[in-house]
Amino acid sequence: MKGLTARSVEFAGCELGDLRWTGGKLSRTRFDGCKLLAARFENVTLEHVVFTNCKLDYAVLSHVRATGPVLIVECSLREAEFRGCDLAGSLFDDCDLALADFGPGGYRGCDLRGNDLSAISRAHHLSRVVIDRAQLPQLAESLAAELEVSFGDDRRMGGLTTGLQISRM
Repeated sequence: MKGLTARSVEFAGCELGDLRWTGGKLSRTRFDGCKLLAARFENVTLEHVVFTNCKLDYAVLSHVRATGPVLIVECSLREAEFRGCDLAGSLFDDCDLALADFGPGGYRGCDLRGNDLSAISRAHHLSRVVIDRAQLPQLAESLAAELEVSFGDDRRMGGLTTGLQISRM
């Protein structure tokens, strides 16, 4: 779909795998229980859009802009990619974000409470998002993996563990 604008539309239980939506605008639109596996949304404006119980695994959202509330609730976004998106003020709730890639973009005020953030990619782009204090260790885990941090008890030198074993005599 190219340059299509949808207003006051509800997609329920649709099989929209490999959907390509380029340009245009979704306004007051709801996707409920849809399968959008590997879907691509490029240069689409979202205004008052709700995704509930959808499968957006492997989806790519490129230069998508939220100009009104965007709610993504109880959706699977495994390995989804966000590229150059402006999702400021959006809400993700109870979503599977395993290996979701948050590339450069605008996420200010994006509410990520209620999601496991421990396995997301490129978490450093998520400045000024809203999380619960309990999610801080999850976000730290993602950042540590991204930065390839090693821990003192796992020190390695040249690929070999340098821990010494002391035997009692």
